[in-house]
Amino acid sequence: MLYKSAPTQTQLWVDCPKPREGSSVKLVCLPHAGAGPRALYPWVDELPEDIELLPVCLAGRGPRMDEPLAGRVCDIVEPLARAVAPLMDDTVVFFGHSLGALLAFELTLELRRRKLRQPQLLVVSGRTAPGADRKLKLHTLPDRHLVREVQRIYGGIPREILVEPAMLKRTLPILRADLAVNETHLDRREDPLACSVLALGGTEDPHVTGTELELWGTRTRGDFDHAQFDGGHFYLSSPEGRSWVIQKTVHAIRGLGTRR
Repeated sequence: MLYKSAPTQTQLWVDCPKPREGSSVKLVCLPHAGAGPRALYPWVDELPEDIELLPVCLAGRGPRMDEPLAGRVCDIVEPLARAVAPLMDDTVVFFGHSLGALLAFELTLELRRRKLRQPQLLVVSGRTAPGADRKLKLHTLPDRHLVREVQRIYGGIPREILVEPAMLKRTLPILRADLAVNETHLDRREDPLACSVLALGGTEDPHVTGTELELWGTRTRGDFDHAQFDGGHFYLSSPEGRSWVIQKTVHAIRGLGTRR
């Protein structure tokens, strides 16, 4: 289905910064904690013309700014599965970084539970496999301590937000809710997925090592690969890191055709 023909609910959950009606691949991207779909917009011009970028818009962001924030994984992936189902007719790839990796994985499981089509490829970045992550409770901290610890562990709050009190005040409730989703998740350890999985990370991310990326291989019966690029948790924020992730993702997509 073309994005412009998708139901209203689909377009509410899934953004499309640059429609490509001739595309044969849909790249559905799930954001990291605190981020909205615009965080993925720089990808558009680096993707080949046959790949359409579809960033997910969670509650509290963009046109959904006034909606209540989600506090559990199921609050996101259950309605999101219904929203993306009409888009699953072509080759579909899910990508997620950090919290987005968890959501992309759980979204794939939710589609399987509903006996709906699943992505041919799952690309997870900057996160350990569910069940292997350490238990943090950052979402319970007072605002000042929350900001300090998020910056210490992840370094993910942009400077323009940190130095602008009004922007920080708007961002903190979203960030806190997203961290709660991530930190309260319980892995049900379901059967491995059938799709291919590519796990990516930064060489200097102390919380997601190469060994931990390899654990994603236990969550699929399909092809698996993993790789790292220079940098920390947000290694893909630099132009070089972003280009590397896109190249790795596109290469994996091209590989899907050779395995059919």
